[in-house]
Amino acid sequence: MDSVRLLRSFSGANRRLTVVVVAAGALRGLLFPLFTLATGALVASLQTDGSVVWPAVAVAVTFLVARLLDPVLEEAGQALWRQVDEALSQRLMRAVLASPGLTAVESPAVRDSLVQAQGDLTDLTPGQAAYHLGRVVTLVVQGVGSLVIVAVYQWWVAALLAVGYLAANRVYRQHWLHVTLVLMGRTDRLRRAYYLRGLAIEPESAKETRIFGLTDWLVDGYRQRWMREMGDIWQTRNEGWVASVVVIAALAAAEGLAVGLVAVGAADGRVPLGRAVAVAGAVLGAAVLGTYTEGHWMLGECARAITRIEAVEAETTAGVQPGGTTATHALPRRAIRFEGVRFAYPAATRPVFDCLDLEIEAGRSLAIVGENGAGKTTLVKLLCRLYDPDAGRITIDGVDLRGIDAESWHTRVAAVFQDHVQFELSAYDNVAYGALDNRADADAVRAAADLAGALDIVDRLPRGWDTPLSREFSEGTQLSGGEWQRLALARALFAVRSGAGVLVLDEPTAALDVRGEAEVYERFLELTRGVTTVVISHRFSTVRRADRIVVVDQGRVVEDGSHEELVAAGGHYAAMYWLQANRFSEGPEHGA
Repeated sequence: MDSVRLLRSFSGANRRLTVVVVAAGALRGLLFPLFTLATGALVASLQTDGSVVWPAVAVAVTFLVARLLDPVLEEAGQALWRQVDEALSQRLMRAVLASPGLTAVESPAVRDSLVQAQGDLTDLTPGQAAYHLGRVVTLVVQGVGSLVIVAVYQWWVAALLAVGYLAANRVYRQHWLHVTLVLMGRTDRLRRAYYLRGLAIEPESAKETRIFGLTDWLVDGYRQRWMREMGDIWQTRNEGWVASVVVIAALAAAEGLAVGLVAVGAADGRVPLGRAVAVAGAVLGAAVLGTYTEGHWMLGECARAITRIEAVEAETTAGVQPGGTTATHALPRRAIRFEGVRFAYPAATRPVFDCLDLEIEAGRSLAIVGENGAGKTTLVKLLCRLYDPDAGRITIDGVDLRGIDAESWHTRVAAVFQDHVQFELSAYDNVAYGALDNRADADAVRAAADLAGALDIVDRLPRGWDTPLSREFSEGTQLSGGEWQRLALARALFAVRSGAGVLVLDEPTAALDVRGEAEVYERFLELTRGVTTVVISHRFSTVRRADRIVVVDQGRVVEDGSHEELVAAGGHYAAMYWLQANRFSEGPEHGA
């Protein structure tokens, strides 16, 4: 069954190369029994003074063809290796991206499967099995062909050897499977060790690892964690040596019996010398059936990698479902409503929301405020349909959001997340990714950047819009946090200009300096005009410009109104507002 799945996967990557590798491997394996027979025929000819021309030619041809097939197997195997890796990588990417939500992507089980499927634990990619495919086929064909020669001599000797080889191969396979399962069972802990390794070598963490003196600690921590897990794996590997010795001894006895019978038969004249040479060579050739090589293990690992990809594909069908209704460009026309929404993250001890009710009027701006952990960002994730509620519902103009196709709804939403992505691509792509269908509209990209105050940033770049935004690329550059945030805002605005009807701003000015923040405040009404806007911010200079403000506390809306109404009410909002206002009104002697 695994063999069929492997061949199907390899053929899917490149059918022609797969045929070449299998055919070359089979021919290479068949040449050994033919060489053995030719050698026996040559010896027989020498013994009987017969013609040695054809036996000698057969020996030379089989030897020469075998040598010529070796580079064919090498080159075809190398090429298939790369293409299988690429095909499986694309399949894994499609599996991860299949779900429009975040449930599967953030699942520890899925993260473990991804690491295992890519060969990150063993540093051996699944595609390397394709490189070994031809060699394994060679061993199988050589072994079976050699056993046929032995069977012609004495069928029971061939049967005895076959049973021994199958038993030996099973013992070796089970041992290495056990080692692999022990390794895979430590995936989560090894991922933590590899995380420390990443902190030591990746540029994103380089500043703090040096400033806080973490360099030696990271190396020691990685080494200790890695050694602790690998020690158990090495112990498991060593546990099989007794069984290996027994198996080798049993096989040696069976092979010794076979060769001994041939030798005795040749010595007393019952077996012609040429046949004896051929049978003895066949016994040696069949011995490969009792071995478990790296190629066998790699093919098994590739089959397991395919199983893990299938597990990821199955996992990503959970969580957010696609939905059947396409979101039209008119949505939302009236309102977005959260109706009795309950939601908890997987494995969380308590829900983030429990019976949350909230109405967001279409075409107006709503600011959401609250203390850290109140659920503001989670509310936005539910609105964007990156998660679905556990209970209750979210409706768009009265239609349950679960029934709306998630991907089409995503095209209706533009967002600046607090942890927005910094694409290490060109400046143009960083903005145009907001609406791929409209990516070619350079004027709209430029207009969105101008509205976000990012145009001056782009104009200062060495290659303008084509500048890679990373120092790790030639002619690339690195932006400041505030400059990245302006590009993220421009990306969202480009999506709005391309048809998105809901704008989400999660701490949109957190990384901006005072001047940049003031510029965004001044343009707030222009940025949000006619768009259903949800703003999350701790800065009340932004919040107060919204048409309406709600305060979220312990998973529920506890206050709702305009800035003036909430300040006058003297509740949570007023307390937070005056606390921040007093900080900015203090004199220099208080702020020093």
